[in-house]
Amino acid sequence: MVEAGDSLGKIAERFDSTVDAFMRANALNDPNKLRVGQMLLIPREREDEVEGQVGPAITMEEVNCVISAGVDAYGPTGEPTGTTGKIEIAITWPRIEGPREAPQVNGRLLGLTQGAVNEFLDDAISSVEDNGYACREGVTGRCVWLEHEYEILLSNDELLSMRNTVSQLVSGAAGESATIRTETFDLFTGEPLSIVDLFDPETDWVEAVSAEAITRLESEPWVDERRFTGASPDTINFTLYNLTQGGLVLSFAPYSVGGSGSNTVSITIPYRSLEDYWVPNGLVADLLAAIE
Repeated sequence: MVEAGDSLGKIAERFDSTVDAFMRANALNDPNKLRVGQMLLIPREREDEVEGQVGPAITMEEVNCVISAGVDAYGPTGEPTGTTGKIEIAITWPRIEGPREAPQVNGRLLGLTQGAVNEFLDDAISSVEDNGYACREGVTGRCVWLEHEYEILLSNDELLSMRNTVSQLVSGAAGESATIRTETFDLFTGEPLSIVDLFDPETDWVEAVSAEAITRLESEPWVDERRFTGASPDTINFTLYNLTQGGLVLSFAPYSVGGSGSNTVSITIPYRSLEDYWVPNGLVADLLAAIE
């Protein structure tokens, strides 16, 4: 539990670990954003496993482009900026090397990236046609944009789990929006894994996950009674998930479990809390063994 005066560096040193290991185990985006009373998973790696858990080589590819909107830009108060509006795209996405199924994984990630760009361009062009190039930010020339930033939460010889933060702003919008997308791959098959693939279908795993999620969401800021609906025992509520070294990370879309902003809420459920529900000898088994 985080105490007053704690930093992630101090906590990592206390448990003979590293800041990166704590961030991976707890799906943290920013090591400086801790709150007193927050529960953190303690990453455990057996010495004989550290070298073997490196997973595939990963290269972060970048796509950056600027497209002229073909119309004059207007500032937040409606005054001309004297420049032509621009549509900016900045995407960082992972490409893996090594596993036999790497081309299949890379092909899916590239397809998702291309699809997202095409969808954004359709929205951006429509918004400019409807509203002109109306800039809602005070920074001239950066008013219609898309950013994707992937974060690798788990990478080993069997699994690759990543989270993609998608941020965008289009003309006429009140402000930027940010959403979370998730992908987890079985590297033996190259196929994406749904959360259903992780659990024993003969068990009441959906109810168990729901109960854990509702309990843990209660302590999250801005979450309210909507959590009983947004985290109810329905598999569709748990499609945004990731695997880490320490636990199952569930993400909930803005407003689905509470709040009044545009932020996605994420929680981590330790694997041990759902020990009776995983597929026996399945993909989570090695992750469980690593924290014994």
